[in-house]
Amino acid sequence: MPPTPSQPRDQETILDGLSLLARFYWGPDQELCEELASPAGRDLFTRLARLLPAAAPILRSMQALLQGAASPEALCEELETAYVATYVNSPGETRAPLYHSCYVGQGLVMGPPAGAMALRLEQAGLSLGEKSGEPPDHLAVELEYLIFLLEEGLAGRREQGLSEAGDLAQRFMLPWVKDFAQRQGGASSPLLPLSAKLLVALLEDVAKQAGPEAS
Repeated sequence: MPPTPSQPRDQETILDGLSLLARFYWGPDQELCEELASPAGRDLFTRLARLLPAAAPILRSMQALLQGAASPEALCEELETAYVATYVNSPGETRAPLYHSCYVGQGLVMGPPAGAMALRLEQAGLSLGEKSGEPPDHLAVELEYLIFLLEEGLAGRREQGLSEAGDLAQRFMLPWVKDFAQRQGGASSPLLPLSAKLLVALLEDVAKQAGPEAS
């Protein structure tokens, strides 16, 4: 098991990877697709592969697919089509819904995980802003809150921020995100299941910062 990142560049790489995936799970757009196909995107995947050796095959596959795209526009069309078919249809029919509540209990939207996330956001003084129409347990919301905890902890503004981030990743996010990742084998774009597997690897890395009580 590789060590928990301690160098600033390692921490920046993990945050960059999480931020990229948070943007993707809000829905691919032209700006994101251009970034994925750019030298900066390739550099991020190379840095992540060095930091997360177990995820290196996933990242190499993603790089090959991105480099093989005819254009950012074609990539965006591919991702948008797959995103809608895999994530966006009504939760009762969708292969892999983006809402945590769909993976626990009866699988209904706005279940206990949504209430738990709403409370976390309220206690942190955060709001969904322009995304206020989405349930608070949307995957991108949980990722943005995780990034907030990591950034606050790394900056010294939140004493237990890193431990809280580790606990959130280990106990709250990983159980359902692993299920989410396993449901994507039939996606029309292989980039979707690969992205989900990368997310699991990133969360597992963050989870190593959890306090001993989370073990």
